[in-house]
Amino acid sequence: MKPGPRILLVDDDPGVLKGLRGLLSDEGFLPVEARSAAEASRLLDAPEGPPDLVLLDLRMPGETGLELLARLPRPLPAPVVVLSGEASPAEAVQALKLGATDFVEKPPSPERLLTALRNALTLGALREERQRLLEELSRPGHLVGESPAMEALRRLIARVGPSDAAVLITGETGTGKERVARALHLASGRKGRFVAINCAAIPATLLESELFGHERGAFSGATARRPGRFEQAHGGTLFLDEIGDMPLELQAKLLRALETKEVERLGGTAPLSVDVRILAATHQELARAVKEGRFRQDLFFRLNVMPLALPPLRERPEDILPLARAFAAEIAGPQVPLVLAPGAEVSLRAYRWPGNIRELRNFIERLNLLRGDGPFTLTAPESAEAAALSPPPTARLSFGEKGYREHVEDFERELIRVALEEGGSIAGAARLLRMDRGNLYRRIKALGLPVS
Repeated sequence: MKPGPRILLVDDDPGVLKGLRGLLSDEGFLPVEARSAAEASRLLDAPEGPPDLVLLDLRMPGETGLELLARLPRPLPAPVVVLSGEASPAEAVQALKLGATDFVEKPPSPERLLTALRNALTLGALREERQRLLEELSRPGHLVGESPAMEALRRLIARVGPSDAAVLITGETGTGKERVARALHLASGRKGRFVAINCAAIPATLLESELFGHERGAFSGATARRPGRFEQAHGGTLFLDEIGDMPLELQAKLLRALETKEVERLGGTAPLSVDVRILAATHQELARAVKEGRFRQDLFFRLNVMPLALPPLRERPEDILPLARAFAAEIAGPQVPLVLAPGAEVSLRAYRWPGNIRELRNFIERLNLLRGDGPFTLTAPESAEAAALSPPPTARLSFGEKGYREHVEDFERELIRVALEEGGSIAGAARLLRMDRGNLYRRIKALGLPVS
């Protein structure tokens, strides 16, 4: 018989531990106990691997549960459910922001606690499956495409991946730079994690803390020590996406970290050694940014050890159909075929795809929303579906006096109208749109659509 999930119980109260141990054992779980944050850390780093879930008390002597949660690596080594009878609302919110799946007040009812644990385990399993699929799809041999450019890319990844050399991946937005970075990490054989950070998506005031971490009290809101992305990627790979958007003042600190292989947390007093392989990506021309004074030349040379340029999708039309089939299988499952009507492949190849692979995936996802129970069907240019492959919608819209919200609502009305026609009822439309029937009914009323 397969053993049940291992649950790490972190609480300093022996009475609470005894009650939880009995409840979880009766339900088929395998409880493991820790009476302090330090003991919990040792169990999380044990040779047999982390537990399947952590049930964490916030208020403990010494290092609190909140401080432990803040310093754990991201993503968390296991789903965390917080259990506390004394936490303030602010502490509960902070725990959820730090990645806890749920917050349960003491004393919990058995039904409430078991529901929280099972939901967290289900969510953890989904995340693991998503990560497994991402890694599987990112293996050099699984990078989809039949063009000479993709064949050359796979060969290059196989050669460059096992080294520790920095790689600068360039290409237009949506060309798959992060997927290539994951492929390089998997080909490297490094045992640590693949950690990604988008330098354009994080405000400049927070980016330094995200990269290098901070100590408790380093700035307002720093309630606990937190390791940065460099520490999280120790022994693995750090992917710096959109590196061209990094502020100049932070580029100097990044360069020093790359050269010394050491980082210092904000508010810290001693450097920390890190073993990290650096991959960077940008859609900008960094050589031009250097000339314009927006990017440090020395950092550019440090990152550009091995340049790797990804061609846009319009320059490799042989890859469009294989990618479309792969996305259809990813979205709806391999059992749903992708059917091509006469002229559809010509239409796919003729379109310029300004959004590259990301736009193609969005197009397939849109077809999935409208296809009903049948196959994905790519039809000839004169039909409604293929019309989406014509010039971009913004080139055909007549804006008039309508604003953004009105245009979005017009699209939503048409989407729901088609779903109602194909589904035959609100329930059928909700299944096609994969949304809750009650929510769909409220949107229908809000948009003024007739309800039959």
